[in-house]
Amino acid sequence: MHRFTKDQAPDCGACRFKQNCFVVRLDAATQKEWSALKMGRKFADDEQIYAECSHPQGIYTVCKGRAKIYSTDSKGQQMINWIRHPGDTFGHIALFSEQEYICDARTMGDTVLSFVDARKFEQFMDTHPKVYKIFLRKIANEMRAMQYKVKDTAYKPARSKVAKALINAITYKSKNTPNPAIHGLKRTEIAEITGLALETVVRTLADLEKRSIIKREIKSIKILDYPTLVRISDPHAKNKC
Repeated sequence: MHRFTKDQAPDCGACRFKQNCFVVRLDAATQKEWSALKMGRKFADDEQIYAECSHPQGIYTVCKGRAKIYSTDSKGQQMINWIRHPGDTFGHIALFSEQEYICDARTMGDTVLSFVDARKFEQFMDTHPKVYKIFLRKIANEMRAMQYKVKDTAYKPARSKVAKALINAITYKSKNTPNPAIHGLKRTEIAEITGLALETVVRTLADLEKRSIIKREIKSIKILDYPTLVRISDPHAKNKC
């Protein structure tokens, strides 16, 4: 396991991403117990968190930065299954299944993670049964999201897939602003998220820029017309239940 230490554990009370974290659903006393359990560590860009086929040691929470959970085929091609943003907890599916990881996990940019080992996490859940329900709902929502992703892969056109990937990657601090932005998302990563060829992603981004929906900059993508991008990402949204 990586060298997580107590002195590097972020302060949940001062965290600006707390509203995205399951911890906010706990009462004050339980939050304090959780803070006492977790350890932390700073990671550099593209640093491995855990490897496929390794045995889970506990659960992780993104406190700063991002983590990608991805699979690699025999040709070395990657498919990103999840991007974990600040406040997201991950590693729990393998831990609950009591089996090895079926994906790799790496950081995207400078990242800070907190970690609670498996034994302490199990004791915490036994002491606070409400946590079981929180994680049951979390897993159910993730399974629904994966089902939608499978449907999108099968039925949605390329530009809808790219638009959805951009929306999901909007940087936290720019959400709910007139022109939200995406930082640190590479074209190759968009291809890995959507399952599209890199050439298709490049053409789609160029078309969105030509239509003044996005603007590509050196290290970011600025969304100029968010409502239109949303309509492109899900053109049949009105017909859904």
